Amino acid sequence: MVTFDPLVTETSLAEWEAAERWADVPVADATWLAGFDAVTVLAAHPDDETLGVGGLLALCAGMGLPVDVVVATVDSPGRADELSTALERLGLDAAPASLGRGDGRLKHESDDLRRGLEAAIPGDGGARRLVLAPWPGDRHGDHRTLGREAAAVCGMRGHTLRFYPIWLWQWGTPDDLPWGRVSQVASTPEARRRKRAALAAFTSQLHSPHNPSGVLSAEFVERAAEGREVLIEPQRDPAREHFERLHRDSADPWSVRTRWYERRKRAMTVAALPSERYGRALEIGCSNGELSAALAERCDALVGVDAAASAVTLAAERAAALPNVRVHRMRVPDEWPSGDFDLVVVSEVAYYLAADQWEATVQRIVRSLRPGGHLLLCHWTGWADDFAQSGRQAHEHVATRSGLERIVEHVENDFRLEVFA
Repeated sequence: MVTFDPLVTETSLAEWEAAERWADVPVADATWLAGFDAVTVLAAHPDDETLGVGGLLALCAGMGLPVDVVVATVDSPGRADELSTALERLGLDAAPASLGRGDGRLKHESDDLRRGLEAAIPGDGGARRLVLAPWPGDRHGDHRTLGREAAAVCGMRGHTLRFYPIWLWQWGTPDDLPWGRVSQVASTPEARRRKRAALAAFTSQLHSPHNPSGVLSAEFVERAAEGREVLIEPQRDPAREHFERLHRDSADPWSVRTRWYERRKRAMTVAALPSERYGRALEIGCSNGELSAALAERCDALVGVDAAASAVTLAAERAAALPNVRVHRMRVPDEWPSGDFDLVVVSEVAYYLAADQWEATVQRIVRSLRPGGHLLLCHWTGWADDFAQSGRQAHEHVATRSGLERIVEHVENDFRLEVFA
């Protein structure tokens, strides 16, 4: 939900326009847009697309560039009608699609949201598609979740993604804008006229004495109509780059092959498995494949996944002589292997997933487990600066939220090893 007062302005339009750094910001104009065959604009709520990139959409309409509009949430037929009117005023003739998710609940419905996006955003088969989505830094839970899931889908399909801010202009300051990844839309008088007319269509959201529940103040709407529109390039994933470097620089970055602590922990991990033999198993975060090789002795088939390409290369080399092991580059929970499993192993990985990402991962694990299947968790109990959560927190989440039963528990000063059924 919104964690700020939508009617309180932190930075005025004049203050935004006075920022000196605009002179260095590149321009996204008709020439840039002509490099795409189609555009898909994603909105968390009806009016986001108009507030954020209404002028850009009017430019696309004037160029004849096809535009699809996908709205994640619609809380009333009236707002859907307002959206249709606004899009007509922008010059767009495509009917907006709705994913039917709950307003303010996207972070709790991320799996359904992602499936909806996968169905709504065409694969294109080589066509050049530009996808526009709310900026995840917009301090609105729905914007943050939709932006993140859009990035996952676009990353898998190779689409160009740009974020657009909305509430940044209201609550933020120029220091909040990631200037190095920003471009500004080259507007025209006609595009501004169309955008202003489109904004007027959202009567249920416009704050006034007659509509005190409206969240769009007159000042905010004026800024949207007359102020700049910007696009923000997605930030490269620093965590993935970190692990890419680690595995590129060393075939054994954590000395799991040589340190007694790691070798003992690996032996205990395999020994803790309750079943003598498993059919199909999944290892999340296989790193250099050392644990994969040990698990392969107890499984008919093992799928290892890791987000770092360099790790996947190392794991594939380690498993080259093991015909029952397959390794794939995959980032969970946004990506997930097909099929179900008798065993899922998560070792030294959960710390790097934020709470909502870990929750989504656990949900996917539970749905992937066959009846009688096991989930094994093993994590260091210490803390590091790059952790999003502790190993203890990750294990406790599974114990209290997954619905699985803990059947093995081994705790030492340095690590925790548990099996859930």
